[in-house]
Amino acid sequence: MNEMTDKALRLGAIGAVAALLLALMNTFTEPVIAEQKAQKLNSALTVLSGGIQPGREEMAPAPGIARRWPLGAGEGWILELDAVGYGGPMTVVASFTSKGEVMAARLMANSETVGFGKNAEDPTYMDIFVGSGQSVPVPVTKTALGDDADVVAGATVTFSGISAAIAAGSKAVQEWGGQ
Repeated sequence: MNEMTDKALRLGAIGAVAALLLALMNTFTEPVIAEQKAQKLNSALTVLSGGIQPGREEMAPAPGIARRWPLGAGEGWILELDAVGYGGPMTVVASFTSKGEVMAARLMANSETVGFGKNAEDPTYMDIFVGSGQSVPVPVTKTALGDDADVVAGATVTFSGISAAIAAGSKAVQEWGGQ
């Protein structure tokens, strides 16, 4: 066997062992990660529901909305919204009154820049959207934020993605009415 073939076989064996070990590790960690995500979502649903017991989860009710949960008897909705930020896809969960007004919102998953876009993970960041969506439009530009524009400084793409998703969620809820 020549030297090149020997090295190729060794590298192939190392790659196969590494792939096997990664697959084995994934077998153990995947359920734990899934459980942590479920706990994080349940915690967010509790906060976003405002004390109203969310109903049964419904999958993909509209484009850009992955899931929704009804709040009470026509009192509103909690929506899992798809958004796109500087770092790529983001998941936003927001609660709305039946008229489309934002009650609360949380950024659940993202790959945003530390120090800028990651600021959107802070629950107080989402306060800029609370109360908008019905008579007050959801702020989708920095100028629409007025005095709150400093909150999104340095993270315009993150803000734009989140605000577009929340605005789309508000519009969808308004179209559904008290359904």
